[in-house]
Amino acid sequence: MPIVAEQGFARFSLDEIASAADVTRNLLYHYFPRGRPDLALAVGERAGRELTDGWLTDETIPVAERVARNNARIVAQALQPTDAWKINRLARSTTSPEIREVFEHFVGLVVSNMSLNHLGTPDPPPLARLALLGYLAFVEAVLDDVRAGSFPPEQIVRLLNETLAGALRAASDAAHSAS
Repeated sequence: MPIVAEQGFARFSLDEIASAADVTRNLLYHYFPRGRPDLALAVGERAGRELTDGWLTDETIPVAERVARNNARIVAQALQPTDAWKINRLARSTTSPEIREVFEHFVGLVVSNMSLNHLGTPDPPPLARLALLGYLAFVEAVLDDVRAGSFPPEQIVRLLNETLAGALRAASDAAHSAS
């Protein structure tokens, strides 16, 4: 993952990957028959799992605590930034339909988990889904900017918590005013 995170999906070298893994290039092709495309997909999957595994949806934990802990994980990933975060950001802008599909799968997983925490269902209504997708785009933009500044992570987590609550309130208000 580190090589792809630093060099990008289109520029990483299979020889460098093989060397870092202490295997031959031919062995890479054994596990990744199409070479770079299959390896890029595997890296995208691994990054997605690292970012989403452990997402807190346990109903025995108060929702405010779940949200704060989930947002703290996102902030920690972004502020380092971890290889998984870097790959997530690369996937956002890739032109590869296969990598985009992997990326969208994990975005969908996060939306479902946030909906489960806030709405009690993994399948949010359309306006709530839009609000959650907008919130995620906001999170990524904020966290890209935050790395350049010196904001305490706790402040950023509070900002994200309040923004998420506001986005869902706005979606609920819009849905009620339309009916």
